[in-house]
Amino acid sequence: MPTYDFNCKKCNENFTVQVSIKDKSNVNCPKCGSKEIQQRFTRVNLGGISGGNAGSSACSSGSCSTCSGC
Repeated sequence: MPTYDFNCKKCNENFTVQVSIKDKSNVNCPKCGSKEIQQRFTRVNLGGISGGNAGSSACSSGSCSTCSGC
């Protein structure tokens, strides 16, 4: 099952959930219960192997525009 990272627009909570792609639109914030969430694109996980140079110290901003390894 895919893992997705979200940010709650209401309380600013960052959280990760494991949910099927068809149920992704039904995710609520675990802190405040809000449905006002936005998906964060923080990593790639293919078959249990994280990609995007996740272990690199150069990749700390969460934006590939500042990372030479992504």
